[in-house]
Amino acid sequence: MKRTTKILSISLLVCLSIYTTVYLNLNRGSKVVNGIEISELLLVHTRDRGIDYCEILSTATKGDEESIRELLLLEIYDAAGYDHGAVIVDLIKIVGEDKVIRAIEAMNCEQKTSITSYIEAGLQYGNNPNSAKQELNDIFPDVYNSLKC
Repeated sequence: MKRTTKILSISLLVCLSIYTTVYLNLNRGSKVVNGIEISELLLVHTRDRGIDYCEILSTATKGDEESIRELLLLEIYDAAGYDHGAVIVDLIKIVGEDKVIRAIEAMNCEQKTSITSYIEAGLQYGNNPNSAKQELNDIFPDVYNSLKC
């Protein structure tokens, strides 16, 4: 009887260990929100600042101009800024230039310059082969014109 109890205890520990490992691995790394990949670095950076990046992006991909504006105005620092730029590029492709233009039309020059920098970083360093190494004015000409100060 003691041997059976010991075997069951060991089996339970092994199962619990496997479950924990699988759970932790599934909840790490990047996430995809409505077809847009968010890097783990960007998730950690925004989570540490109390920003629910996934929720903002989810609403923005549905065309909500206030969420688009909120996402565009986030100040993301260091390497996470490149990932944020890639997200913005993908967002523009999903919602279209017109929605983004309406979201940025009341922004000041400093804000527009910041958004331009993020988009250019996203075009240069993003994971989208269809837009890699393209210039902002070539891929999103209307957004480019709206971002001019």
